[in-house]
Amino acid sequence: MGTIVSTPNRWLVLISGSVFTFALSGTSAFSVFVSPLMEETSWDMGQITLAFTLYNIFIATMGIIVGTVAHKVTPGRIVFTGALFYGVGWVLTGFANSVVMMWLTFGVLAGIGGGMIYNYTITSVLKWFPDRRGLASGLVIGFAAVGPVFAAPVATAVIEAKSVFAGFIVLGIVYAALMFVFAVFVRPPAEGYSPAGWIPPGTDSSVPGGLQLNWREMMKTPTFWLLFFVFVGAGTSYMMMLGAAATIGKEQAGMSVELATISVTVVALSNFIGRMIFGALSDKLGREITLMIAMSVNVAAMLSMSVVAHAGLFLALMALVGASGGALLALFPALVSDQFGAKYSTLNYAIMFTAYSVAALIAPQLAAFYRQSGNYAPAFMWAAGLTVAAMGALGIVMKKGTVSQRRSK
Repeated sequence: MGTIVSTPNRWLVLISGSVFTFALSGTSAFSVFVSPLMEETSWDMGQITLAFTLYNIFIATMGIIVGTVAHKVTPGRIVFTGALFYGVGWVLTGFANSVVMMWLTFGVLAGIGGGMIYNYTITSVLKWFPDRRGLASGLVIGFAAVGPVFAAPVATAVIEAKSVFAGFIVLGIVYAALMFVFAVFVRPPAEGYSPAGWIPPGTDSSVPGGLQLNWREMMKTPTFWLLFFVFVGAGTSYMMMLGAAATIGKEQAGMSVELATISVTVVALSNFIGRMIFGALSDKLGREITLMIAMSVNVAAMLSMSVVAHAGLFLALMALVGASGGALLALFPALVSDQFGAKYSTLNYAIMFTAYSVAALIAPQLAAFYRQSGNYAPAFMWAAGLTVAAMGALGIVMKKGTVSQRRSK
């Protein structure tokens, strides 16, 4: 007989999981560290943002590894170890005396920690809410968008009062403390758990009558690679804003330090709003059509940013990029489940999520390359072009239909 867990406990799991995603999303405020690091060190923008790129590579890679071994390891070991790596990575970055050390501490250590617990936390929370999956998903993933709202002003205040390196130390201590307090509650329910009064649906498949493809079968399909490209192409614009919003705002639109700091918060809040709005819209229009709309907004915003110099208007356009990025992150987990079935969706999405790391590799380097010319406009146009290509790839997927439906016929 499975362990009976009272309903209130799952809400504590949801709160704890939201605290974790809140802490992990502090890395989304990385852009506020870029300019101060360039001022306090001899490192250039490309070298600094490579730490952010490495973080995203390791968070995706570790997500896959944890997805394959999670059933063999106790939840506490995964969560506490991940929290330790993440917090230590932030704190040690505050003592980095070379850019290589920053790559190792922020990029590798914090990335490993984040990768151990990000996907694991989200999927664990959702298993407690088979009856209210939309609510649970919206909250736990939504908190990943509001973390920078806290991190950006706190980091800026510490940087101005002490130093840029002190900012890493303070946030690292705060995040580690939060995660250690709530880590004991982040775990999946016992096998066979069912909320009181809930009657499970008759099928585990997200597509009635459809097949369930594992990761090997998924990666053999053209649809996987088309969607992988969609994720990369559409994600590049958002990752550019996420990694260097403050610096781009100051240098391209002449924003003040205060407004540039606010831009990080604006991008984060618009990302949260985008997840909510586009997620709800997808229930009515379908995920592919909704994603097309979001990508169209992104293209229009990026092209406009290449010619707009007014700080206020530029900030509004950055918000649109943030909202479209929110749509991407909100819709892709369900899109993967729609296409390949729900049974193996945790590992399947972890593999698909590596596309986000590719976008994280392209975007900062693209911005850094054109920064040398004193004009980011070509980088914006390249990002818009990639998004247009992604729209074409998604159009092919829409024409083909879902893989699991085609194979079940």
